[in-house]
Amino acid sequence: KRRYDPKLVKTVVRKFLKDKMTIATSSDGEDLSFGRVQNLKNRLQHFVDYFGDRRMTTITATDLTRWSQKPSKRVQDGEIKPSTLRQDFNSVKQLFKYAYKQELINSIPRNLEDFGKQSKSQRLKQGKTKRHYFFDKKEIQLLYNSCAKDSMCSKWKNRTDTEFELLQLCIVLALNTGMTQQDLSDLTVGDLYLKKRPPRLIRQRSKTGMDSNHLLWRKSVAGLKEWSKGKKMTDKVFSRRDGRDLIVYTTKPGGKKTGGRSDVLGASFRRLVQRVLGKDDPRRFRELRRTGAEMCKQRMRGTEDLYLSHAEGKMSSYYTTSPQKDFDKMLTYLEKDLGFETTLMKLPKASSG
Repeated sequence: KRRYDPKLVKTVVRKFLKDKMTIATSSDGEDLSFGRVQNLKNRLQHFVDYFGDRRMTTITATDLTRWSQKPSKRVQDGEIKPSTLRQDFNSVKQLFKYAYKQELINSIPRNLEDFGKQSKSQRLKQGKTKRHYFFDKKEIQLLYNSCAKDSMCSKWKNRTDTEFELLQLCIVLALNTGMTQQDLSDLTVGDLYLKKRPPRLIRQRSKTGMDSNHLLWRKSVAGLKEWSKGKKMTDKVFSRRDGRDLIVYTTKPGGKKTGGRSDVLGASFRRLVQRVLGKDDPRRFRELRRTGAEMCKQRMRGTEDLYLSHAEGKMSSYYTTSPQKDFDKMLTYLEKDLGFETTLMKLPKASSG
């Protein structure tokens, strides 16, 4: 019978994922999402299949080069995208850094950092592709109006899982606040300040924990008032018709949480895009956030950092006035630029003195 060896690839991977799951469980998915842990497990499976019974200490730079040729060929054959390959390589990098930190290996193969790096031509090509991953004003309005029940195909009208009113509001909110599906799923009534002048959404982003402070558009306020009516401050604003969260986690025996991949909004939005803009259109719900950020950047450079709730302080190099004041103004422009209102929202005048 083979003795336990803590330095076998499959053993190290198992311990690595167990430690990651502990982080996710102890923070209830805030510091590290359960979906991310599952994603790491899936990506490392190819590495385990190839090196599973080898000791981590015996894997050389040459071994890694040979291993990398197989997934690289899948990119050449069109089976996977270059971005998928980079994420696979990044997962393996994480594994080796973990093993080094745990003193399971004495050094990290020198060529590991080269995996996943893009050439200049690849970056330029990707840049050209990314330019198409936005929506324009006409497309946004077409999608928004096509959420109305009267615009839907008759076979979808009586489907209980077709949340057309919820989807319509979430399109507005995603553009208004840059929220992702996870952010929308986690949104509580206590995050809303609808009686403020102007109304605001103030919370920490689900993924990064960064503070976000967004002025709310008129359509956002109207919809949020309806959805938060009669709910407690700690209640989720949005839920499915059966009462479950928009993004559902399940608890396995032993208390481990898993899931986070089911996205009712994403699936509904993809169907909407393909029905309205064409079956081959690849744009997803996240492109709403990208669209809003790009428009902020084009009109008032620097405001995209506040829109995306990225690290604070970046706007100080662009403005001498209060960044939040400029960002509020930017959001009123965005509301009009995207066709949700015909007039600019009036902002309260700053008190003098």
